[in-house]
Amino acid sequence: MFLFCLSVLACGPMGAAAQDNDAWLEGLYFTGYADVLYSHYNFGPDQTSGANGAPEDSRAIMDLQRFVLGMGYDFDETLTFQVEVEFEHGGTGGAMELEYEEFGEYELEIEKGGEVVLEQIHLTKVFNQWVALRGGHIIVPVGGLNSAHLPLNHFGTIRPEAEATMIPTTWHETGLEVFGEAGDFGYQVLLVNGLDSTGFDSKFWVRGGHQLRFEQTRATDLALVGRLTWTGVRGLAVSVSAYHGDTTGNRPKPDMEGISAPLTLVGADLRYGRGPLRVRASYLHGHLDNAAAISRKNRRLSTNLGVARTPVAEGARSFGAEAGYDILPHLGGPAHQALLPFVRYEQVDTMHDVADGFFADPRFDRRVTTLGFNWFLRSTVAIKGDYSVRSFGADRYRKEKTFGLSLGLIF
Repeated sequence: MFLFCLSVLACGPMGAAAQDNDAWLEGLYFTGYADVLYSHYNFGPDQTSGANGAPEDSRAIMDLQRFVLGMGYDFDETLTFQVEVEFEHGGTGGAMELEYEEFGEYELEIEKGGEVVLEQIHLTKVFNQWVALRGGHIIVPVGGLNSAHLPLNHFGTIRPEAEATMIPTTWHETGLEVFGEAGDFGYQVLLVNGLDSTGFDSKFWVRGGHQLRFEQTRATDLALVGRLTWTGVRGLAVSVSAYHGDTTGNRPKPDMEGISAPLTLVGADLRYGRGPLRVRASYLHGHLDNAAAISRKNRRLSTNLGVARTPVAEGARSFGAEAGYDILPHLGGPAHQALLPFVRYEQVDTMHDVADGFFADPRFDRRVTTLGFNWFLRSTVAIKGDYSVRSFGADRYRKEKTFGLSLGLIF
């Protein structure tokens, strides 16, 4: 898709306008970002292997987490086309995967450790600073992470675990968006296709409802999304966001006709950056109606669908905060570089509120403390290192410790 768009634009306009290709190409631009990771773990991958959680282990991975290429074209100052293609985990192909949450079954993945995703493709028309219209495949701005998902927008070697566990990231759906600014406020209102509840589970709540398994995206159930941001203090942005949409009409088969199970998400986040200090925080709460009915239906789904089939909670919540401080000026370092030690704390509980007859497993109540550093060689290139400890809602579960190094860049 990216190469097709590039070839179409490279051909230039047709007819008489083609005589001025040089001027036409002035509106063309490219963007991108990349994220490469090394991680070492002191625990095994299967949290269900025993009464104490994941077994002790010593293992490591190298991962091209994501490489994103973007392209845009400004037809004029008010009309813009943009596209982004994401390559995750190094490529695509076919591979077998042992899915522990699916009772230790092997399943065929149509992706060899990764995937190629059309993350964004949309046309934007700006009428004035108060009103703009965007249509196509767009980012869903719920929570702090989806709105600022580039690798230099968070301190850790991986994206913040709390939000990334509970909802899709980078969350992209197809629909319409109206956005703009008025004084110190910015707003976004979206109407997009909803989630598919066959992908909901205990460990990741509604994250697996992102419709990525089939060629077509179902839009029987739509979702309404809103986000409001205040920037009245220099260096500070405070936002609230909300999402509401039903989840049963987009299932692959009509096995929940007449049953409504709307999902509601409400979040708040802030970002502060001024001088050497950087602070970020977010809170997200969600409620799913008729979660018990979804759990019973999902339990009978085919294993070929590639979903977990574990119970889904009525309510989930997450919280995270991180702070870093640039110490390089105190060490006499180069002015164009920065070195920020940081600390991050997160909590996410994907079984926070369960229906009668279902067990709120404490292994899905996770707390993560992370210490690390970000060394910015330039404002667009950073080397990161961190050490994190994950604990659970019951003392019997072993703590999980991870050491990570990563390279993040944007262009």
